[in-house]
Amino acid sequence: MLEQSIPLLELLKEEKGPILLASHENPDADTLGSALALCMFLKKKGKKAFAGCKDKVPHFLEFLPGAQEVIKLPVDEVFSLAIVVDASGFYRVNAEVKAFRKARIDHHIGGDFYGNYDYIDPEAPSTTALIYKLLCAWDKSAIDEGIANNLYAGLATDTGFFRYSNTNAETFHIAKELVELGAKPHWTFVNFSERESINKMKLISRVLDTLTLHEDGLVAGISIFDRFFKETGCEYADSEGLVNYPRSLEGVEVAYAIIEKPEESLWKVSLRSKGKVDVAKIAEALGGGGHKYASGCKIGAKSYQQAMETLLNAIRDGLYREGLVKHAVSQTT
Repeated sequence: MLEQSIPLLELLKEEKGPILLASHENPDADTLGSALALCMFLKKKGKKAFAGCKDKVPHFLEFLPGAQEVIKLPVDEVFSLAIVVDASGFYRVNAEVKAFRKARIDHHIGGDFYGNYDYIDPEAPSTTALIYKLLCAWDKSAIDEGIANNLYAGLATDTGFFRYSNTNAETFHIAKELVELGAKPHWTFVNFSERESINKMKLISRVLDTLTLHEDGLVAGISIFDRFFKETGCEYADSEGLVNYPRSLEGVEVAYAIIEKPEESLWKVSLRSKGKVDVAKIAEALGGGGHKYASGCKIGAKSYQQAMETLLNAIRDGLYREGLVKHAVSQTT
């Protein structure tokens, strides 16, 4: 695990100025757990480090150690080094980040590159797995319970609590070591899965009413309109994970959640695959990206109907590439 040379490690050891660990907007456990774990570790090493995010920490992540110390981006300070974690580039922060040097730690395919200090491995089960390797290569003994719990949260959630196809022997090995270092699996699961509000349940009810099948059941999706948040007293962060409902249907190969973002004049899309279809390619065709099994993008459209047409056309082309439908969109129009 530790044989790989990590140029970023030497840069971090030598860095004297302030360091920002930036998560992407609308944070999940992998991006925030990565930022918090690395920030806490760097502070133990005497560094001036900050974890930052454009959005406030959502309710379902408030339990992460150090979450109350996340700074809201943007800030006026110019950092000596800024590292974006679990994102294909700083554009995913969706806030200006001022820094003399930038780097990226990520397990997504493609994206922006900032130089030799980028630490990217698309084969890793989570970005927190990469952070763990980085910290072990520096000083494993400095990984305390708080750091271990942040790392475990990202690893567990990005593997669907060890159910998804990115779960392998190394995943369990890392999980085992993190538990030995203080991570608490049951506590993590309870905080993610058994702290829902009645408002969130009402949101789920409204969203499931929109559940729709396409392409003879190969595709299923939900639509989440801005009015749903207002009617239920929920926030955008409460839509996290809802795409797994259509994904759970038998026979579905691609699932989507399309979410209205009127303040940005666009629709945000989450895509999931059960394995036969590479949803990263679908997302990339729409200007986004991610993993083969979990990706996302944003669609600028004047109407819901237009956004849906754009999305479903891209999904159909993805099905065609895998031989699941006989014709691509260009061959049917």
